[in-house]
Amino acid sequence: MAEPAIFPLLDLEAAMAATHVAGIGEVLARVNLFRATLHHPPIGRIVGDVVDALVMNSVLDARLREIAILRTGWRLGSVYEWSNHYGIGRRAGLTDDEIVAIRNGASSTVLTAADRCVIRVVDEIFDHVVVSPSTLAEARELLGDDRALLELVMIPGCYRTIGTVLLTFDIPLEDHVAPWPPDGRSPTS
Repeated sequence: MAEPAIFPLLDLEAAMAATHVAGIGEVLARVNLFRATLHHPPIGRIVGDVVDALVMNSVLDARLREIAILRTGWRLGSVYEWSNHYGIGRRAGLTDDEIVAIRNGASSTVLTAADRCVIRVVDEIFDHVVVSPSTLAEARELLGDDRALLELVMIPGCYRTIGTVLLTFDIPLEDHVAPWPPDGRSPTS
């Protein structure tokens, strides 16, 4: 069983009630991120809207989206983001070798040119706040859709904010989620 969080998680019944106040799906009441953010239903709704826009109804290719989220989780050292998106990344077609390569950054030879460009976008946002004109032009050309480009640029900022909440309040993984898959290596290993 997971250790108690620094920030208390709502019990399932309270979280279910809060999803109705927030106007988000009840299924989210089982997710620890929402069991924390639903203490303040408007914030729970914001997080829900981010997940809806950038994951559930994304126009960005699922594989590239998950590379961006995993790279963000890795850069933050967020076990919650990395571990929860590992399975989503696998379902989006990423192999374990590719997921491990995301840790190493844009120099990986295991990843495609588009994959490496996505990592550069995330890294430039982390390192410089903005994406360089050359990387942005490459991403625009590779994606071919400005909506997908906007999502890609939003992911590091939005997931960094979510990661800040997760890390600050030490939100635990759900009991069924293994930390730092596929091999348990964390950024501090």
